Amino acid sequence: MLHNSYFYYQLTRKYVILFGSLFNDITVIRKDKDTGSELKRMNVPIIYGPKDKYITRINSDPDLQRETQITLPRMSFEIRSMAYDATRKQNSLLRHAKADSASKSNSMYMGVPYDLTFELNIYAKNIDDGTHIVEQILPYFNPDYTVTINAIPELGFLKDVPVILTSVSNNVEYEGNFDSVRYIHWTLAFTVKANYYGPISKPKIIKRSITNIFNDPSIVRGNIIRINTENGNNGTFMIQDTIYQGSNPSTANAYGIVMSWNPTINKLEIGAAQGTFNVGNKIKATSTNASYTIESFDATPLKLAVIDITPKPNTAQPGEDFGYTTVITEWPNT
Repeated sequence: MLHNSYFYYQLTRKYVILFGSLFNDITVIRKDKDTGSELKRMNVPIIYGPKDKYITRINSDPDLQRETQITLPRMSFEIRSMAYDATRKQNSLLRHAKADSASKSNSMYMGVPYDLTFELNIYAKNIDDGTHIVEQILPYFNPDYTVTINAIPELGFLKDVPVILTSVSNNVEYEGNFDSVRYIHWTLAFTVKANYYGPISKPKIIKRSITNIFNDPSIVRGNIIRINTENGNNGTFMIQDTIYQGSNPSTANAYGIVMSWNPTINKLEIGAAQGTFNVGNKIKATSTNASYTIESFDATPLKLAVIDITPKPNTAQPGEDFGYTTVITEWPNT
């Protein structure tokens, strides 16, 4: 199966409520044609439902004047489609997290982006009522309007949800000839940039981080290089002496600083290396004139540093202010 734990966050319901609440306070005002004084103020009702249902009911009412009529103006909305949005995909390994206790946290992977297409339908008995409503909506979408929601209360993170207006169209339904308008129908299409989330896990809280840094033994230049030399009593290397590969220091094609030298096992460690050292070439010391041929390079990774990070104070609990103590131990003390 896809997973072994139950989860349901009512996210689709939250997006529906979010969308509908954007338009639940639209008002239409009727005024006297002669004086301009207010005659009537109406809050335009909005409900979730398909437009075909309301158009059928409107068309079945011969005069829109009965007490059981559908009151106009009014609005309805519905989800028309859902589609994955690859342009908003984030790293699949990123996670949201919030402390649940002193030792554990609530954690989940980043949301999967989906575009929800909503359709807002406006029904009015005359052109002025229709434009009255539309003109109270359009200025807020340029072309998007962003709403912040608490998507997953268990994690307590707020998510910005852009609502984008993608199209506006209208249709005038006439009764009989074209002199009598029956009703006006506006359709506004929107895209809601939603996210869906998987189950919550409860991993332990990390209270200490230890990072070990090693050199790459395949690199024979830079950092620290460990060289196995051929046998032979050809002098000794002194710590901090400069060694070079070539006929003389001024024309050397590689050089470095002696970090350690063990003549018993013919092992030389150099640092601050520049250029590329090659097996079979001779290396020489500038101070002692020691000279040895490179037999091979030590392929065992060398620990260069250890970084140890802990909370400060180390008794800090989730939600408290705290700093960090960082201890860095570098080669050769590692």
